[in-house]
Amino acid sequence: MAHPSSWSGIGALDRPTTRFRWWFAIALWILLLISYIDRTNISIAGPEMVKNGVVTAAALALANSLFLFSYGLANIFGGYLGDRLGPRKVALIALVWWSVMTLFTGAVWSSVALVLSRVLLGLGEGMHWPMNSKWVKTWFPPAERARANMFWEFGLTVGPIITGPLVTWLILSSGSWRVPFYVMGIIGLVIVVPLIWWVAKDRPEQSRFVSESEVAYIRAGAEAETETVGESVTIGDVLRKGDFWLLLINWSGMATVFYGITFWLPNYLIKVRHIDLHMTGFWYMLPYILMTLFMIITALTSDKLMKRSIFAGIGTLIAGLGLWLGTRAADLTLAMILISISAAMNGVVLPTIWSSLQRMFPSRNVGIGAGLLNGLENIIAAVGTYILGISFAIGFPYLIIFAFVGGISGLVLTKRGY
Repeated sequence: MAHPSSWSGIGALDRPTTRFRWWFAIALWILLLISYIDRTNISIAGPEMVKNGVVTAAALALANSLFLFSYGLANIFGGYLGDRLGPRKVALIALVWWSVMTLFTGAVWSSVALVLSRVLLGLGEGMHWPMNSKWVKTWFPPAERARANMFWEFGLTVGPIITGPLVTWLILSSGSWRVPFYVMGIIGLVIVVPLIWWVAKDRPEQSRFVSESEVAYIRAGAEAETETVGESVTIGDVLRKGDFWLLLINWSGMATVFYGITFWLPNYLIKVRHIDLHMTGFWYMLPYILMTLFMIITALTSDKLMKRSIFAGIGTLIAGLGLWLGTRAADLTLAMILISISAAMNGVVLPTIWSSLQRMFPSRNVGIGAGLLNGLENIIAAVGTYILGISFAIGFPYLIIFAFVGGISGLVLTKRGY
């Protein structure tokens, strides 16, 4: 049996003549970047919707939670479709769908319309996430996957960094909260759809930009890994796998904190910390700047050590501790640094969680595993997001406790060899 530490040496004697897989990873980053701007712009525009009387605060909370619920469901059937139809077709359908729904969000006229738009947006965006994980499993050998996951997951960090100042500027310069939705919807349809159509292929050997030596390099790593993973799995097999549930609890603990901060930090700053709209954009960027740095460090270190769950477990515990301390700090700067560190731990958890998932399942079934993991995680996180939107006094303790439970689950998974 090939030992994981030997995977990094595969292809050392026959270096591939192309490295297009890394350019492909950048295309996946752009895809997730647009996805995250489209889903998080509501955090800046939402308070303005409420202020203008278009929607109620309760409807905004419900809309954000139902987005996560529909997003989670779409992950599950999106992963299934990706394994059946191929990731390219499903990702293009998802991209067109959510871009149209982003345009629709800019045109909402009532609370009901907002809730509907967010549910439909979640259905489109949810189909996309499992495709990236399936692509990484197919396009990269095991020893490069944490770094490959890091590349496309940069969209998750850079998206909100751009969202804060971009959406704030678009609202203030145009005088309308609707403009950011129109701008991003058009970008998705006019720029990103052609890019993915041209660059993305289901497998590297289908791309005219990938040399035979690069395909051989990727395949050598995949063949070594096949000896440690079963031939095929079903949805039932995934749900009966104890390690999958440990991974889900760990990921859900971190994601509940992350989504809570993503959707409600600007509202928290305005209502609790009494900051105006001009300053929320700055503070909204800070967690994602730190998250980007943590993601780079973790991905490089994790690939070098071939250790995954120890990073995810400790990162989730730190997320709970940072949120607990930050919400109790009287000084605004100290509070925001601690809350930002809490959210930034997602950069430690993300590349390692997905590398563990990609190790658990074979290539032809990784879409099912990824869809179930991210789908169930988002449905679970929707509960915490809704509670936080209704009451910060109740929601923050819920997030903190869940993070501690998730962190412990990650440490247990570490003892099981991940």
